[in-house]
Amino acid sequence: MPGIFEYFNMILLRNYILTALILFLWYQSNAQNDTALAKPKSVSYASSYPKTMAAMAKAPFHWNGDQWLQFGGSIILVGVLIPTDEVLNIPFENWTTPGAETFGDAGDVVGGAPFQFGLTGAALGVGWITKNKKWQNFALDNLQSQIFTGGFTWIFKELTHRARPETGEGNFAWYGPFHGQENKSFFSGHTSLSFSTATMIFLHTGKKWWVGALSYGAATAVGISRMQQQKHWASDVVTGAIIGTTVANFIYKQQETRRQKVNTLKTLP
Repeated sequence: MPGIFEYFNMILLRNYILTALILFLWYQSNAQNDTALAKPKSVSYASSYPKTMAAMAKAPFHWNGDQWLQFGGSIILVGVLIPTDEVLNIPFENWTTPGAETFGDAGDVVGGAPFQFGLTGAALGVGWITKNKKWQNFALDNLQSQIFTGGFTWIFKELTHRARPETGEGNFAWYGPFHGQENKSFFSGHTSLSFSTATMIFLHTGKKWWVGALSYGAATAVGISRMQQQKHWASDVVTGAIIGTTVANFIYKQQETRRQKVNTLKTLP
């Protein structure tokens, strides 16, 4: 099915990313200032990191039935995928056309930490130069989400040391903690960072469906590209998507609460 994947290469990765960024910048530049979005304060923002970490640790003790159901469903989904990873990997293993290689290389760049953090830095710089609070809030929220997402990704990689598809060791090769610097397939860091950024873009543009289609489409393309390059199994990519999306949603809510508190204090006599 190289024709379908070529379509992903031309549309999902290239056009989606460029169009999503252009539309996001246009929306943020023309949006009215929301009184619920306070100008970020360095002290309160810095202190939000340990507070967010503590809130994450406490969160499961306050989950409702739906949240536990979502958590359980995610575990079951990944658990079902792991035994089928080798079968699901076959079309990607055989997808070696020139266009596929270009697609994989592009995803490697776009989902990588330099590009992802660079995008956040660029948004923050533009926000400070133009004094646009929405840009600043997006960039700072995304930075915190990227840091936490990257931290979770690193922890899981170090604890599991799963062999990548390219090693030929199979989908059940898990070596556990303290196993050197190799075999870090679980889970996909490119995918987790991409979905973290996609979620923040979606949330900071008012959950518009077309923004979600573009941003999540680009993140999905990055995940597919990691499978094309034989760096990750399907379960690695799906787990990365779940983690990135979940962390971004959690941090966005935490930061919105923080900003509302800052505005409330400003209005007090």
